[in-house]
Amino acid sequence: MKTQILEPDEFPALALDKLRALGPVVVGPTEDTTDVEAVFTRLATVLDAAFHARYPALRTIVSPTTGLDHIDLDYFGSRGIDVVSLRGRTAFLDNIHATAEHTIALALALIRDIPAAVAAVREGRWNRYPHKGNELHGKTVLIHGYGRIGRLVAPIYRAFGCTVLAHDVVEGRVPEGFRCDFAEALAETDILSIHLPLNVETRGLLDADLLSRLPPRAIVVNTSRGEVVDQDHLLAALEQGKLAGAALDVLIGEPDPVSSALKTRFAALGKRLVITPHIGGFTYESLDAVEEFITGAFIDSIRDRG
Repeated sequence: MKTQILEPDEFPALALDKLRALGPVVVGPTEDTTDVEAVFTRLATVLDAAFHARYPALRTIVSPTTGLDHIDLDYFGSRGIDVVSLRGRTAFLDNIHATAEHTIALALALIRDIPAAVAAVREGRWNRYPHKGNELHGKTVLIHGYGRIGRLVAPIYRAFGCTVLAHDVVEGRVPEGFRCDFAEALAETDILSIHLPLNVETRGLLDADLLSRLPPRAIVVNTSRGEVVDQDHLLAALEQGKLAGAALDVLIGEPDPVSSALKTRFAALGKRLVITPHIGGFTYESLDAVEEFITGAFIDSIRDRG
């Protein structure tokens, strides 16, 4: 079996050795894709019918992610091509903390004005007064999405002294102590922390109406998928002073989501908007763990398939 690693940066050597035991492995781009049977991808490549046309021998797609919106699942499913991913592998994923930690880092970066303060010192300015911030302690956090990341994030927010409420699109998932009426809780929220998977039910779920129920002091933190939020309305609410800020690790239209018009809007919002390029789960520890795990899952799938 010939395998290609589409995004090979720091792909674990142990996982690579296991793949080479199966057959030739192409690390990085190649023009000769006609006999590639399996591809490993992260999030930078869109896999669809056009991709498949360049990989006619493709049998398996492997992605060490839970979100799979970069893969046309309906298309590949209709052609009998397997997709091996982290979706549903809860026992393993419960020990991966990177995105939960990044959620808190984003919230702190925004409310403490850390990016602007760092930039000011690099430019030679030593003045704390433009960077007066807020504390997490005492804030009311509403977690939207109480799956794996939501469950990991909740105790961290509480450790900072926050009051934590939670809501989920899956009925009964939120335990009694965190459960709330979502629409009513929005009005009392200081931090809306979003941890929803992207699917038909959640696409655009946080629309103009729900976002408008947040008080002007509230901030929005999103480390799930950009498409679960009405991005244009979120930016408009920030521009009009209807929200205090937003800290985002995801945008609509990844892997190339930033148009020239968006760059202008982002710049105008200044310290009220903090954005990172989908690095929530992108740590040395998490990448090694998930790619070694997914390589094992891929090998198991080949054995099962015979």
